[in-house]
Amino acid sequence: MKAETEIKENPYLCYQCAKCSAGCPVAEKMEILPHQIMHYLSIGMEDRVLKANTIWMCAGCFTCSVRCPNDIDITSVMDDLRKKSIQQGISCPVPDVLTFHNAFIKAFAGRGRGHELRMMTEFNLRTGNPFHNIKLAPKMLLKKRLHVLPPKSLKGFKSWMKKIWKH
Repeated sequence: MKAETEIKENPYLCYQCAKCSAGCPVAEKMEILPHQIMHYLSIGMEDRVLKANTIWMCAGCFTCSVRCPNDIDITSVMDDLRKKSIQQGISCPVPDVLTFHNAFIKAFAGRGRGHELRMMTEFNLRTGNPFHNIKLAPKMLLKKRLHVLPPKSLKGFKSWMKKIWKH
């Protein structure tokens, strides 16, 4: 049996300035704002946090972490909470987000770099809508944001990823 994921950051360091939440580009989609996540963790309400959509709506953009005056890596807290939620078998409140998350992790796990075409295709197939974002493809190709061939692998990334993300 795998050891359960621990939250590596100390939630007690957060003094609720809310700069993380103010800068979050997806805050309006979250049930609990990032600074509130830290508060709930500090008062032992981890179960509430694991069942909220917030950990799944997080874009992983690091805006919260950069804005934090106490240098709390809130993005890694969200990652740890997602891992913990999966390990505990807690259902994701937004199933398509979990599907995208799994496609994203799978795309990066092999090479250390994303392949948008593969991620889009896998997400579309898993959600049962194979042509969902087909209209985006020509625009992305023209802007050189969609590559037909996958990028080269980062050296040593696969072994590093196995150590970090064990699921």
